Amino acid sequence: MSNLAYNLKATITLFPTEQGGRKKPVYTGYRPSFAFNTEKHYSGEIKLIARKELQPGQTSKAYIKLLPAKTIRKNLKPADAFSINEGNKTIGSGVIEEVDHVYA
Repeated sequence: MSNLAYNLKATITLFPTEQGGRKKPVYTGYRPSFAFNTEKHYSGEIKLIARKELQPGQTSKAYIKLLPAKTIRKNLKPADAFSINEGNKTIGSGVIEEVDHVYA
């Protein structure tokens, strides 16, 4: 395992249910996987900013903590886009605003 983890601030959007998104909202502590222009998915946790829930079709600012992984890109930066996934299903997308590298 790598000892490099990422804490990101991002704008995230959940796809509407009729466009393949979730049927229920997500809350702080939600743990989907994330993909950064790659087929590999990385585990992480979402902490919503200034709201309690995010409904399908809505957009919000959020903090995302990615778990350390050997294969994660070392050069994630603001303006990079990513997808939010549940298994093999893409349920949302996001754009990085700030990146904080954390060495565990």
